[in-house]
Amino acid sequence: MRRDDLLERVELGLPVEGASFAEADFNGVVLDGAILIGCDFSGARFREAQLKQCQFVQCRFERADFSGADFDTVQWPRSGLNAASFVRAALRDCQVAESDATEADFTGAKLVSTSFARVDLSRSCFTGADLTTVALVECTVASLDLSDATIRGLTLVKGDLRTAILDGTDIDTMFAMEADLSQRDLRKVRLSRINLMKARLAGCNLQGVDLSQSLFLEADLSGADLSGAKLPMALMVGADLTAAKLAGADLTSANFSEAKLAGADLSDARLSNALFERTDCAAARFERALLDHAQFPYARLDGASFIAARFHRTSLHAISAEGTLFQHATGSTLPTDPQRAVADLYDPARVVALA
Repeated sequence: MRRDDLLERVELGLPVEGASFAEADFNGVVLDGAILIGCDFSGARFREAQLKQCQFVQCRFERADFSGADFDTVQWPRSGLNAASFVRAALRDCQVAESDATEADFTGAKLVSTSFARVDLSRSCFTGADLTTVALVECTVASLDLSDATIRGLTLVKGDLRTAILDGTDIDTMFAMEADLSQRDLRKVRLSRINLMKARLAGCNLQGVDLSQSLFLEADLSGADLSGAKLPMALMVGADLTAAKLAGADLTSANFSEAKLAGADLSDARLSNALFERTDCAAARFERALLDHAQFPYARLDGASFIAARFHRTSLHAISAEGTLFQHATGSTLPTDPQRAVADLYDPARVVALA
């Protein structure tokens, strides 16, 4: 089928199936409402093309050139996009699903409200790209290049980013559930308002990084270096911070409830209004830490060091403090409240009504 035949069928609203347009020239073409099934566009050129409300079902676009193209509501289910070029292209409300996009080039592209579901993006390049409200769901992202990309609203589900290139990446608002960033050095990444629920960050280097208002629920941060990091209002409920380095970090109003901080270093940290309810802080270091109005209800502080720490109405309600060091600490603490301790034991399910 010739190019003109394709354009005519699209204009008539007719689908095109099984046709080959390999190496064809579609530069500057306008496609609106095209439905293409099982077609071959390998090596085809779509530079500066405009594609709107198109569906490319099980089509081949290997090495296709979409440089500078404009996509609006385009879908690529089960298609081949490997080594395709989307350099400086614009994608709005697009969907790529169950497709191969290995080594695809999105350098300088702008993606808005676009999703990739179960797509192989290995070795794909998004250098300098602008991603706004983009989703990567169960995608393969080995060696994905996001260097110098600007990301404003990213949903990443089960992404293994251990080999991704993130130098200079600017991320504001990201939900990365069960993402794997273990052993990564993220000091060159700008992060703000990120949700790393159940993420794997063991041994990660986040020294001095601004993580304000970020969430790390049940995340693995064991052995991670967060020294000097900015974590005000961080939510770390149930997180594993065993042997983590948090020295000098700003943890004002952070929530560490039921987290593991055994052997962690929080010396010189700012912990005003922080909550450590039922937190395991055994052998943790709080030396010279600022703990004004911090709360440790039912926390395990056995072997912890609060030498030269500063307290002010710091709650130590029902703590376990065998071998805990408080030498040279200053300020005031609130001891166990007996009435509260009794009330905390109340369990409505165990109450037996009297006859």
